Amino acid sequence: MNYNSYMKNIDLDKPHKFFFETLSNQARWDIIHLLQKKSHRVTDIAKELNYEQSLVSHHLKRLGSCGFVTFTENGNERIYNLNKETIEPLIMLMDKHINKFCKELCCKT
Repeated sequence: MNYNSYMKNIDLDKPHKFFFETLSNQARWDIIHLLQKKSHRVTDIAKELNYEQSLVSHHLKRLGSCGFVTFTENGNERIYNLNKETIEPLIMLMDKHINKFCKELCCKT
């Protein structure tokens, strides 16, 4: 499925749903946490997380469409960055909440 047909299947009338569904995927969550540390190229993300490059590219498109990540071009490469203005503080707050309130509950199941 290409990106345009993928986006046609998304209900963009419900931006909150789109936002939280973007966060609900483990691979995207892993990418976000990796980009918290520093900017990366797609190939570096794939290697670091042991994911296929095509899977990483697919998830970066979704993350980019929702403003979670941005990129700069360096020749033929794209260097991906986490949105420092809104997403980085949000992820830090979510991690704090998860570690304080959810971590023990998840480990008990």
